[in-house]
Amino acid sequence: MQISTLGAAQSGAPAILPDSVAAAALVLGDRSGAVSLFQQLKSYQDLAGRWRGARGGERQALARTLTESPFAQRVQSTLNTFTRAAWAGPDAVPPEPQAKMLAAFDALSPDDQQIVAGVQVDAAGAPAYASPDAYRARLREDLRQAQPRQADSVTLSPQAQAVLAGAPPPAPPPPPQVAPDRAAAIAAYTKLAR
Repeated sequence: MQISTLGAAQSGAPAILPDSVAAAALVLGDRSGAVSLFQQLKSYQDLAGRWRGARGGERQALARTLTESPFAQRVQSTLNTFTRAAWAGPDAVPPEPQAKMLAAFDALSPDDQQIVAGVQVDAAGAPAYASPDAYRARLREDLRQAQPRQADSVTLSPQAQAVLAGAPPPAPPPPPQVAPDRAAAIAAYTKLAR
């Protein structure tokens, strides 16, 4: 594997990084439009993942690429636009923030939705959503969960309403009549059970 340099370390010497990192940095620096959004987003995710585990000069070089490259600036601009549109205010209560976030996401262009969904990460730092649709489904579920719960309602029968209003409860029904042949069988069974 060849080694390339990228950026400068704290000491002023260039950080030595693998060619794959330098190639990803070139993808993020593309201004020609020859590199697809998917390729740029994948390179951004890869470098961001590498940055989380990097140290010293490598981390500084990666940070520069992740903040100063043309694609990184596009990511920052897109996230700023999304964040401003999604902000419901400091006094907002659920479900307003969740509804505002979903509306802000839906208002983005398809490419910007791809960027916003692509930079969401899980607890391990890996991309959390495979597509904008997966992220939208999460936002919809968050909104559904934030909706106020409907209270259960009970409809009382007219007799129950009358009792609640103070009327005496109805007399209990008489015990069922047992046929004579069954009464003898029940009595015989009762004697054996003792």
